[in-house]
Formats: sequence, structure tokens, C-alpha cells
Amino acid sequence: GDSAAGESFKLSYYNEYKSYLSFMSHQRQNPLNGEWVIVSPHRILRPWDGEQAKQGPGMGFTKQSTYLSPGATRSNGATNPFYTSTFVFPNDFPALKCSDEKVVDEGDGLFVAKPATGECHVMCFTPKSDVSLPLMSHDEIVDVIKEWMSLSKELAHHDYVQIFENKGAMVGCSNSHPHCQVWSCDFIPNEIRTETEHQKAYLDKHGSVMLCDYLSKELRKRERIVEEGEYWAAVVPYWAQWPYELLVLPKRHILKLCQLTRDEIRDLSKIMKKYLTKYDNLFGCSFPYSMGWHEAPNSSDSSHEHWQLHAHYFPPLLRSSTVKKHVAGFELFAQVQRDLTPESAADHLNRCSGDVHFTSKD
Repeated sequence: GDSAAGESFKLSYYNEYKSYLSFMSHQRQNPLNGEWVIVSPHRILRPWDGEQAKQGPGMGFTKQSTYLSPGATRSNGATNPFYTSTFVFPNDFPALKCSDEKVVDEGDGLFVAKPATGECHVMCFTPKSDVSLPLMSHDEIVDVIKEWMSLSKELAHHDYVQIFENKGAMVGCSNSHPHCQVWSCDFIPNEIRTETEHQKAYLDKHGSVMLCDYLSKELRKRERIVEEGEYWAAVVPYWAQWPYELLVLPKRHILKLCQLTRDEIRDLSKIMKKYLTKYDNLFGCSFPYSMGWHEAPNSSDSSHEHWQLHAHYFPPLLRSSTVKKHVAGFELFAQVQRDLTPESAADHLNRCSGDVHFTSKD
């Protein structure tokens, strides 16, 4: 009796607390980096008379050839092959280069510099310029995932391999052809170092993997799940910074992309197509975002069992296809803040079809 009463009290308290979080300003902590996010639900009602991007409804694709198209000549004079699937080549303007430069340190800790060495590649998803991932077939998406896996393995002699996609001019993409970039670093980038520290601290304290525990609890709560397959799930994270941010996680403990099984690859292709279709359907446009895979670093000097493979999607759109979130003011100088609650964002996405794209005539 006491146990049942106790559980009833906990449930009542939890439901009341959820209701409180839906309309009161509060803070949520991101366990991957330890930072806090302010959530101010009431601010979503404020009028907007600010900037509106040029992007409007529709996909905005062009069938015109770009320098990433098959057979095209790039700015450095190289000619692309007439590729029929994915195509990878060294970035013509790499941010990371081989260098023999030494560390510069004046000894006071104020003027310190060191080389940024590594390799940069560009990966085209498809020879077609007028599609994006949600409009590609499952088999074509499988080819993309397999190429990601190959690159993760082939470039593992670097300390860290970062695969990322900037989709849309709104997030700084300079070419509309569907593609991503791969930067292989001879150092551990800031975000990865921070995520490593917090995941390791969680394992040391709890004896389990942070993101495995997190997904298990999200699947039970079912408040922020946007798409779920047999082996994967996509969730608007409890601590999301961006309006319709997604965190994509495997259901088993996996350190790196190259460890995916055949079934996990197929399942990932299915849910990717679904949640990216929901993205496009939300505002009836080619939904812009920055996506990045995070996997365990390649250094062999320590165990990385605390790590869990995952992908982040950071889309800027907030109210419509033309109104985006601006990171400015308080967020630049003090702390991250969002208006729309993660629960509302998940609800908005789940009201959209993941099976039928808005451009379909069926």
C-alpha cells in the first residue's frame, strides 16, 4: 500500500512538474557538456517583425550543373568523374593542412598557437543536384551511410574524424548539390574533448554509458521521440538548444560508425528518411540544418567505453520557412536560451508525415 501510494505521489508530482515546465521559465542541463539552457516557453508568443530569410516554401533546387556535379570542372582545374553513386575527393580549400610548424608560446599563456593539421574531404551523396536525403531512395541513403563508415575507418590514423553536413544557404552551405564534409584532425576538437570528459565522468560515477541510459529513459517517457526504428531512435533532446534539434542514437552500445551491422545500416536509412521528411514537411521547404556525427576518438592510449555514437542535427528555423533563430545578445554573452519547449518541438514534428514528402503528388 505504501509503495503504491509512493508511486502515485511520484507520478502526480511528475505530471505537475511537467506542466510547470511547459509554461514557466526554467533551466535544463546538457549532460554532454555540463552547460545549462534557459527555456522560456511564453516568449514564443511574442510578435516578430525582424529579419526574414529569402528562402520560402518549396525545395528551391536547381537542375543546373554545379562544380560538384559529375563531369564538372572545379575551381582548381580538376574534373570530376562521371560518378553514379557517392563521390569523395580532397577539399580544394582545406581548413586543415600538413605542417611542420612548431607550437608558439611566449610563456605567459596569453599568446599561444599550435599547428592545425589534418585532411579535409568533400563527399557528394548522389550525382543528382535536384534532390536531398529525404528524397533519395533507401538504397541511396544506405550508400551514403556505408561511405561514412568507410571514411571513418580509412581516416582513423588521425586523432579524430568529423563528418558533418551543412544543408541550405541559411547555415552557410556554399553549394546546393547534396554533399557533406569530412575533416580529419591531428588533435581532439573542443566539443569532442568536452563530450569525452562528461561521458567518462558519468561512467565513473554510475557504472553505465550516459547516452545508453538516456535513450532507454526517453523510450519509456515517449515525450520527445520523433522517430523510432528497430535499432535507432531520433529524439528532441531534453536540453535542446535549437528549436527543432534532434539527437540520433543507436539502441545498442556502439563506439564508431564503422561498427554498424548490416541491419543497423538499413534501419538507420529508414529512420533518416522519415525524420528528414518530417523536417521538410514542417514548414513545406527544404529544411536547413547542420548535422554532425560524434564518435569515439581514435587515440589508443585509453579505453573509450564511455563513448556512444550519436548524431546531432541543429536546424535554425523557428516559426516558418523564413524566420530563423538568431544566436545573439544574451546567448552570445551569457547563456543559451530557447523559447519553444523540446516537448512542443517533438509534438510539432510528430504531427508531420514521415512517409509522404510534401512535394509528392500522390
